[in-house]
Amino acid sequence: MTITLSGIVHGRRIDLDADAPVPDGAAVTVRLESRRLTADERRQAVFTTAGSWRDDASLDAVFAEIARRRER
Repeated sequence: MTITLSGIVHGRRIDLDADAPVPDGAAVTVRLESRRLTADERRQAVFTTAGSWRDDASLDAVFAEIARRRER
C-alpha cells in the first residue's frame, strides 16, 4: 500500500498533517521529499522567531563580549 502524507520534521519525529491509516506501531518506510517554503511560509517563520530574545537579560553581556573579542 502506498499513501502520500505531508508533515513537518522535528529531529527524529515527523508530525503528519493527517492521521496515517495504519495501526499504531506498524512498520513503515518513509521516503522524504522536501519542498521549498512559500513566501507566506517564510514570512511566518520570520515573524515567529523575530523578537524571541527580546526579554533575555543576558544578551547585553553576550553582545558586549562579542564586541570586546572583535576589538583585540
